[in-house]
Amino acid sequence: MRYKNTQTGAIIDSPFKIHGENWEEVKAKATTEDDSSKNADQKTDENQNEEYFEEEIDLESMTNKELEKFAEEQGIKLTTEDKKNKDTRIAAIVKAIG
Repeated sequence: MRYKNTQTGAIIDSPFKIHGENWEEVKAKATTEDDSSKNADQKTDENQNEEYFEEEIDLESMTNKELEKFAEEQGIKLTTEDKKNKDTRIAAIVKAIG
């Protein structure tokens, strides 16, 4: 499942359901060519006004070491319990971000 943080714009993929007031599930939507051309100018204006950027983070594709480094870079402290396996690392990171 893919989730977007409404406050920061960060997008992550997670096999776990994420709960938190700033997280919403991203639903895939089909756009037609007409929709794309109509919204192109609007999206350009929106992007110029945004103070943050969106970054898609695929936690599932990271190794355990990469997950620990990512957590450290984000200021997330992983406990010994969190470091049991890859799934617990991901769950701890998702919980801390949300």
